[in-house]
Amino acid sequence: MKKVVFILILMTNLIYASSVTAKYDVDFSVVGTIAKASMTKVQEGDNYVITLHAHAIGIAAEMTKDRTETYISQGSVVGSEYIPDVLVVKRKTNDKEKYTIFKFDHKNKVVQKDSSEVKRVSDTSFDVISMRIISTEKEEFSFSSVKNDIYARNDIVSLFFNSRYYIDSMSVGERKKLRAVGIKTDEGELMISLPTRGAVIDNIDKTGASKNELFGIAINKDYFENGKGELLVRLDPDGFPSRAVMNDVALYGDVVAKRRYTSLASN
Repeated sequence: MKKVVFILILMTNLIYASSVTAKYDVDFSVVGTIAKASMTKVQEGDNYVITLHAHAIGIAAEMTKDRTETYISQGSVVGSEYIPDVLVVKRKTNDKEKYTIFKFDHKNKVVQKDSSEVKRVSDTSFDVISMRIISTEKEEFSFSSVKNDIYARNDIVSLFFNSRYYIDSMSVGERKKLRAVGIKTDEGELMISLPTRGAVIDNIDKTGASKNELFGIAINKDYFENGKGELLVRLDPDGFPSRAVMNDVALYGDVVAKRRYTSLASN
């Protein structure tokens, strides 16, 4: 909790610091826009706070009980690399709210994981006297504090903003395995790559982006039609993604996240 308070204090102190916000629409090719997202980076000197917030809308909101997710990465900038001290993950639906706080000890290569959850549950009983079914609702609270299964220098947010730091030394077609705290894969691993040109690449990139503006993240999940897929990301000059595409998601087709621009710009 002290770490969360520290983040809020730091955010207050950084009101007049460098701040950039990008907003996104997330579309499924079959059902249209299913989510809205925003990403804000606040930086002053060697301190940063990056916040990513996403919420479902329309039919997706109904199916997921108005699900929202928020990721807050707070840490320091060393050279051109973002090094997290704390990652806060908040997941919320109509009947559940869960916080997970990852605290990094880079010196000892340890990450502490604190989790708390508030869940609303219903209980029914039969009142013999009134011959009625009585329904009551209560909140259940749980908390745990454990050493995280893995240590990594990055969290799921910082890794994204550090992408240029890693791909600058890569060649087209090369793949590199990376790890990050907060990624739900074995050992927190994912594969980053500089994809070669092709129909899928041409679909996301119409301008012939340079190699450090376009990269892929390999994902192995059962929701892809062939059991594996790749998130293709094109970056804007400010480091925020202009477009991200996942192809061939089972039942839904392609998933596309597009940046919404508030000033004249080309995506």
